[in-house]
Amino acid sequence: MPDMPDMRSLLKFRTDKIRSLEPHLQNVHEKMWGKLLLVSLLSLLSSNAASPGLVDVIYPPVENGPDARTPLYFSLIQSFSGQYISVYSLPGLHMALDFINQDNTLLPGYSLHYVFTDAACDRKEALNAFHHQVFDKVITNKLGVIGSGCSVSTEPTAAISHYYNLVQVSCIASSPAFRNRVLFPRYFQILPTDASQANAFYAMIRHYNWRRVALIVQDENLFTAAIDELKEDLFKDGVEYTEETLVIVEDDIIEGLSRDTFDDGSRIFIVAGYAPVGRQIMCEAYKNNLLYPRYLFFTISWYSEGWWRDGVEQYGCTQEQMEQVLEHTLTIVFLPSARYLDPSLTTDTKTNLTIGEYLRRESEEYVNRAPLNISKVDDLSSDCYDGMYAFTYALNSTINDLNTNMTLNDMANNYVDNVTGPFRIESFSYENSVVMETMFKNLERTNFRGVSGDVHFDSNGIRAVTQFIVLQYRKNQSTGDLESVVVGRISPDLTFTFEPGETEDTVWPRGVPYDGVTVNEEVLAVHVALTVVLTFLSCAGIIFSIVCLLFNFYFRNTKLIRLTSPNLNYLIGSGAILLYLAITVTVWPATTATAAGVLCNLQVWLTGFGYSLCYGTILVKMWRVYYIFNNPNSQKKKLHDWMLTLMVLCFLVIDLAMLVVYSAVQGSRGVLGAERVDDDETSNIEEGHQGIPRDFYVYVCSSLARDIFLGIFYGYKALLQVCGLFLAFATRKVKVKGLDDSKWIAATIYITSIVLAITILSLYTLGGLQNRFSGVFTVGLFIGTTFIMAFVFVSKVGHNTALHPSIPFYKCVS
Repeated sequence: MPDMPDMRSLLKFRTDKIRSLEPHLQNVHEKMWGKLLLVSLLSLLSSNAASPGLVDVIYPPVENGPDARTPLYFSLIQSFSGQYISVYSLPGLHMALDFINQDNTLLPGYSLHYVFTDAACDRKEALNAFHHQVFDKVITNKLGVIGSGCSVSTEPTAAISHYYNLVQVSCIASSPAFRNRVLFPRYFQILPTDASQANAFYAMIRHYNWRRVALIVQDENLFTAAIDELKEDLFKDGVEYTEETLVIVEDDIIEGLSRDTFDDGSRIFIVAGYAPVGRQIMCEAYKNNLLYPRYLFFTISWYSEGWWRDGVEQYGCTQEQMEQVLEHTLTIVFLPSARYLDPSLTTDTKTNLTIGEYLRRESEEYVNRAPLNISKVDDLSSDCYDGMYAFTYALNSTINDLNTNMTLNDMANNYVDNVTGPFRIESFSYENSVVMETMFKNLERTNFRGVSGDVHFDSNGIRAVTQFIVLQYRKNQSTGDLESVVVGRISPDLTFTFEPGETEDTVWPRGVPYDGVTVNEEVLAVHVALTVVLTFLSCAGIIFSIVCLLFNFYFRNTKLIRLTSPNLNYLIGSGAILLYLAITVTVWPATTATAAGVLCNLQVWLTGFGYSLCYGTILVKMWRVYYIFNNPNSQKKKLHDWMLTLMVLCFLVIDLAMLVVYSAVQGSRGVLGAERVDDDETSNIEEGHQGIPRDFYVYVCSSLARDIFLGIFYGYKALLQVCGLFLAFATRKVKVKGLDDSKWIAATIYITSIVLAITILSLYTLGGLQNRFSGVFTVGLFIGTTFIMAFVFVSKVGHNTALHPSIPFYKCVS
């Protein structure tokens, strides 16, 4: 082995390298990594020894004896603990190492060994493990890094490993951040990025035409970066989504997880987080009865087998409950894996090794095996097998390049002290950039068929996706165990097809889950009973008005009726008929926007003109009485009915002006348009096994600046009410029969003022309560109009009967 390099010179070399990064740190993310490197340097300067407590494991054991091959070492940093345990993928790497060391055509004269350190799926622990291995005083110079476990622990080591002239290969990490060649210039990744899984999620959403999804995301860059890409696709396709970001507190517990996490109306949930997060979310889903067929969850595909069982009791759920909520849940395998390939396929890594033979030997020979005694195997084990071979092929090609290209060999020898001959790979040191660059170029050329499929890298060092596999958790009918079953595949163009033997009925035996977007909508009109009653009252009021007008016409020449200005009474009766008609218009059934818009406009026009005709005429009549009895001037001008009629027409013109101007502002909607809103009186329901929502709506009258318009419109009416009160008070002492209506008109004004106030309040407070609003509004119109007609006409019937005793009372009203 080469001697340990001088620590001071190596640290100086590392310091110069780290300082060289500064010009490249242009954006915020890069500056973050710059700070990480500086922190890394400070930790090195503070300790020249390996961190205490970090125990290395070497595999396979180094041979001794005169025929022993020269050992070469690489650093294996994986997660034996933490949020994600990556060592379940090492059986495949162990098998690959055994095959490599048995193959005389690979690394002739050398044997390959790893030095293992735990990164605990933690940034700080990964950096400690990396520095511990780099400055190991026993095994001084490793030729590269395979690791460092999960994406969280891989990011910091991949950002600095090239400063030690080490290439790094990961068979576990999958964060989209690794596509950045500026931050990770000598890094290669056997797995596609999680952004690929985001594409697969989108493909399933598009296939089933789901229009609303909920995204539940752990606050880690691995997950948030992938979900951000999914959100872009959803936004482009017009899919509504909500996002809940989960923060992990002590002992992997999610902060603030509750029913509110799911309570946004969504039925389709995509959960992106490590296994502890997935367990807590699914447990909470069970507690809130979020089960198929009403709800559907997508989970991460690379959880270890039986991930839902580990420590679930601490969250308040049992294994059986977890299996109940997970049944029919979907997961998408976006990564290459031997488990989902044809078992008869052969590989380029070992002669006549088939996928089926690999899987058999992996489970039979490499589980619970020293030195790490790993108890089970996960789907990524085949990727670590291929990652080991990719690293070895590159190393083998590098050795061949150095042996055949003497110029390259001499360049590599420049970094060796006391040169005694051609450069040999075991003389590698962390200053030797020639070896690293040669390894890098050979990794870029990687192209072979492995046990997980074809292995080659794109320009960013990331393995491309060839297809996605859709899995569904189901109960095994024989064993009763929950297991994942392949139900379909997604092609690179994001087209989903069912696996042979699978259909819509086998995947969704109780129907495809709905997305929570209402597909059954019902627009409700005013209740039939209320419509019938109020229409009857409206018709009765119209008939009553017509009778009063006939009475006015028949007795128009009698002294009492002449004193009440019968010509003006026609205006009052006409206004009353319009107000009664407004009642029918308000409660008339309308289930389309066009019909509701027409009725809204009719309502405001009938109410405005009816009120001005009915109440405005009473007001001008009172004004004439006031003019006669409160003006002592004998030369005062006589007020004819046509003059008073013109005054009433002025009121109508004011109404007309307001309505026309406001209609012009509104455009084609007219004064008021119809707007569909939730029916606050009828609760939405869910129908069938899938809980298909049925929402109820009503049409309400609305407009731009509606409150301003109604304030002006009804404020003008209220001003007339005040004027009426003044005139009634001023004429209270008039005793002439037919002109002493002040007490009746005052009573009418008091009642109609109350009715007017209630009507205005109902417009603002009962808009979405269609039946209540219609009842309050129309009953108010009916009471106010009927009182006016009764005081103006019915009170005269009694007087007229007294003047004409020979005429029966019933003839006075017939």
